[in-house]
Formats: sequence, C-alpha cells, structure tokens
Amino acid sequence: MRALRTALTPVLVLAVVLLGGCGRISGLLDSVSLFHPVWSTDGWVYYLREVTSTSGSDQAEVWRQRPDGSAEEAVLTRAPAVSACEAGLFSFLFAGPGADLGLALECGWDRTELLSYSPADKTFEPLASTRFLAGAALVNGGGGGYVQAPRECGPGGVQLLADGKAYEFGAPVTVGGLTFNPSGGDTDCESTVLARSPAALGERLFFITAPDSLGRLPLPPEVSPDDLTWHLTEWDVGSATARFVTKLPGLADLAVSPDGRSVIAAVATDHVGGVWSVDVGSGRKTRIADGERAHHPRFSPDGTRFVYVEGFKRLKFAEAR
Repeated sequence: MRALRTALTPVLVLAVVLLGGCGRISGLLDSVSLFHPVWSTDGWVYYLREVTSTSGSDQAEVWRQRPDGSAEEAVLTRAPAVSACEAGLFSFLFAGPGADLGLALECGWDRTELLSYSPADKTFEPLASTRFLAGAALVNGGGGGYVQAPRECGPGGVQLLADGKAYEFGAPVTVGGLTFNPSGGDTDCESTVLARSPAALGERLFFITAPDSLGRLPLPPEVSPDDLTWHLTEWDVGSATARFVTKLPGLADLAVSPDGRSVIAAVATDHVGGVWSVDVGSGRKTRIADGERAHHPRFSPDGTRFVYVEGFKRLKFAEAR
C-alpha cells in the first residue's frame, strides 16, 4: 500500500494544481451508486443515491428525478429517527400505500423498519417491524404483502407480510413436480430451494426460484447463485397453486405490470445483463433492453414505460413492450 501511495502522490499533486485547489480533488475519487427506483404517481422517480468517498462517507440518501431528466433533487439526506430504530440507515425503497413512498431502514444487523413517507406532507407512518429484509412488495392498499428475508440455508426466501410482521408460509408449494417451502424454513434445508425477488399484484405472487438448489442448501462455497438455473414462478396465494412460467437467463429482479399480463426481469448475471419482458400467459420472453448488469426494474404507473438501474451507476428508461 505504501508503494501504491508513493506512486500516486505526483499524480494527485498535479491534479490539485490543475483543478485549482484540494477542495475539488475529492470529486474525482467519489463513487456514486444508485439503487431501488420507484416510479411514483406524482410523476417523480425516487431512488437511493449513495456516495462512497475517500472520507469514508457512504450513507445513502433519497433522491428523485423527472423521467425526462428535466429535474433532479435530494428528498431525504438522512433516515428519520423512529423509536425502534434511532440510528437507522436507508436500506431499500419500495412502492408504498397510495401515492406514498415506502422506506426500509436498516437497524443494526438484524432488524428492518418499514415506513410510509408522504412527499407531499413530508410525514412518516410505520408499516412494519421485522427481522432483516432485502426487499418488499406491498398489496391490498399497503396493509400487507410479501418480503424477501435471509435464512440460514441461503441468501433469501419469500415471506408473507401481515399485521406489521413477516411470517414464513405455513405450507409448502408444489411446482413442476417439486415440493418446497418458498420461505425457506431453517429447520429442514432439504425441503427448500432458493427463492427471491417478490413482485405481487393482488393474490398473484411472482418470484424467482432455483429448483436445482433443492437438497443442496446451504450452497457449498464453490457454487454461486449465478451457477444455478432460475425460473420465473407464479403463485396464486389464494388457491395455493403455482407454476413455472419460464426459465430466465440469470439471476434477476422482477416487476409486474399494472394489468398483470407481463413481468419484466432485470438480469444481473455476467454476460447476459439486460432486461427481458415475459408474457405471463404464454411464458414467451423478449429482450427489451441491452447493456450491463441490470437491477431493480419498476413500471410507470400506466404500465407503458419502465425504469431500471444499469450497473448501479445510472437510471435507464425504456418503453414496455
């Protein structure tokens, strides 16, 4: 490290001279990352923006921008202090009830607080207090839904959100001749598969699962989730029936269209990054956006367009087809 610093010193000094002072050098070394856009009914796209700098500051902030790029501004520069999470950090965003924005606060290493934030009134309302979560999809006006939660057997399972708490599904589901619990109960790893990326519309729950992880959990160090075969799965929670819709080209984040006819999958696996549109009825998939690793897709409120994050560096907008 000392040799590296020695080699870089002349370069940094020259940069300071050219820029007219050391006050602007940090901008060259800062790294900006974007996460979890939410296309709100108020016409803004909200997202998390995190700047990692040489000073060690890497706290995420809530920002928003117009889809046409005409305006961009900070909304919340620090997480609100709530009684259960006085020193929380923004973890992810999701579509809240009505026109509100959903905020997830990371409270230490083991808890997540879900809040509803009204951009118009600048007020917060508690939604849920659970174990650590990695994602949420609300339904029924925001009173419940589904969440992605870690487990001992793997990096995540899908659980039910109700009454402000997350619960494992009480019974397994059978899909394609395989029976497993998508919540991934930790007591019997042999009966679970990896499941993640919940997206919901009413009682229709979509998620991705890797059937070839059945009986292999927890995964050995030499096996990566990118090595598995991922399926887009639809589960009718009311009737407890499920089906594999189609195979996906890699590990993906999901969003379901407002009419429920299509699902977009933003794929983050090496060499196949991009966005696919899947016709739910037929399972036919079409690549609708090329590029680097794609993450966190969200439909516009009218379902005609969508936004996603490319390489955690920029928001990308495209027409839904």
